Amino acid sequence: MPQLLTRNKWLWIIGAILISLFIFAACDDDDDDNGVAPAGGPLKIGVLTAFTGDLSDFGPAQENAARLAAQEINAAGGVLGQDIEIVTGDTGTDPSQGVTEATRLVEIEGVHAILGALSSGVTLPIAESVTGPSGVVQISSASTSPALTEAADNDFLFRTTISDAAQGIILAQLAAELGLTSVCTMFINNAYGQGLSEIFAENFEAGGGSVSQQVPHESEQTTYASELGTCTGEAPDALAAIAYPESAGVFLREAVEAGDVGTFLFVDGTKSTDMFDDLGWDLFDGARGTAPGSIQVPQGPAFDAAYEAEYGEAPPLPFLREMYDATYLVALAAEKAGSTDPTAIRDALRDVAGAPGEAVSPGTDGFASALSLIAAGTDINYEGAAGPVDLDVNGDVLIGAIETWTVDAANEDLVTNDLFKVDLTTGEVTKIE
Repeated sequence: MPQLLTRNKWLWIIGAILISLFIFAACDDDDDDNGVAPAGGPLKIGVLTAFTGDLSDFGPAQENAARLAAQEINAAGGVLGQDIEIVTGDTGTDPSQGVTEATRLVEIEGVHAILGALSSGVTLPIAESVTGPSGVVQISSASTSPALTEAADNDFLFRTTISDAAQGIILAQLAAELGLTSVCTMFINNAYGQGLSEIFAENFEAGGGSVSQQVPHESEQTTYASELGTCTGEAPDALAAIAYPESAGVFLREAVEAGDVGTFLFVDGTKSTDMFDDLGWDLFDGARGTAPGSIQVPQGPAFDAAYEAEYGEAPPLPFLREMYDATYLVALAAEKAGSTDPTAIRDALRDVAGAPGEAVSPGTDGFASALSLIAAGTDINYEGAAGPVDLDVNGDVLIGAIETWTVDAANEDLVTNDLFKVDLTTGEVTKIE
């Protein structure tokens, strides 16, 4: 009898273990459907930026902006009572590497949202092959190509920066103000470069100018002599460098040495102090450019001050306010949804980022106020460091700012000159005084 009881006891224990394993496996399968992390744990946000490759100048500062927002959010109590977590990935400014890293963030790290990428040419394939099919929110702070508006992303792709439909207008306006009548473009051969080059050409030619050549180039070649020859062959008044720092640094040096063009136009991709450090500031003194800017709101200077206090320097590059805002949007949407489920976050994004609703701001106090309003059932409208972030049906912001800037060799700085508000719903451009 004692032996029989012992044997039955072991059979019961073994059976209980097998049942538990079966239940665990079944639950695990449900949680990992499509590789998406289960809801209910702490909100995990992937920051997918460029630490290597053509846009490596921009990556570390992008991460800093996201982590600053996360620190402030956590200091206010976090999301759904838990600290949010930031996990990073490196796109290498390469579409294939970007897709691989996005897949890792979704399937291995279990992120509920991805912020990135920088390059439109990387953001687009990630949206169409990873985040869209997997049902994971993706918000880019810097991808400006108009092609993103029409992406096959299952409504999981958003951005906090305005489309290059706006920058192209202001770049053409700047070229005309400088008295240029003919321009050639050297553009990075991806959605960003092609889109901005085409919109600039359309607007410049509509105003009476001529775009002699639009020449695509690949990333990080050792020479661009052939592409430069094509671009400058008709002796244009200027060359527009619609590119990224690593590649532009090569062809700009070659252009200066060849002497075939004496005037250059720059854009956000070539707004890099590191690039001018390498090339020599004096060679480009007085050169002009454009970049997405920020509508002047109180939250902007507050972000700048917080960034400098945390990292010991003023925000050094474009799109940092937009990354900061993207982090807040995901956190607020998860709180509003009462869940870290990516679809629930997606469905709440437009609710927290547009009218009607009580205006809320970033920062620890602002987020704490937003938490109280959400808990009380009050609608909120996030007003960010970069300005309003009202998201349309395509996930775009349609009102934004574009700045013009100048290379100041004496101070080795890139100085903002004018700021323009652009409304893409009406095409209206207003200079902000």
